[in-house]
Amino acid sequence: MKAIGMFIFMAIVSLLLRTTLLAGLASHGIVVDVLVLATVAWSLKQRDAWGATFGFILGLAADIDTAHWVGRHALALSLLGYGVGRLSTTLVRDSILTQLVLFAVATALHQLWAAAFDASGSAVNVGWLAGRVALATITTAPFGVLVLMIPRLFSSRRSYGNASGSSSAG
Repeated sequence: MKAIGMFIFMAIVSLLLRTTLLAGLASHGIVVDVLVLATVAWSLKQRDAWGATFGFILGLAADIDTAHWVGRHALALSLLGYGVGRLSTTLVRDSILTQLVLFAVATALHQLWAAAFDASGSAVNVGWLAGRVALATITTAPFGVLVLMIPRLFSSRRSYGNASGSSSAG
């Protein structure tokens, strides 16, 4: 029951941040992909099945909120959640470098996926889209690592630990 409560809380907070505070930053050119940040963080902790479910629900809610192609974010975040969840069974999840790489790769993939939809049907500057993907990757990855470091400052126990067991555990 505690996991479902955190599931709902994290999804709502992510969507609220996306549509309020981070939308204001995006208008000034600073892009933080909070959808990827939440999906990767959840998938590291809860593994592949919950990661894919969280990514799908969060992505579907984001698709409905922004009134564009329904399923655009849902599919991408679902696949990212599953992939990161599978990798979390073989990686040292508390490693800052591992988290940085996971956030960077996931953000770049999600932004490329979104850019493909933005570029379809109209003349779009490819350089601008590449810059947006790079900027989102450069800002989201370190920010995600910082967010995951906050619980470590207040607790002596490990947040995620090393890889262990099968991917169906959780």
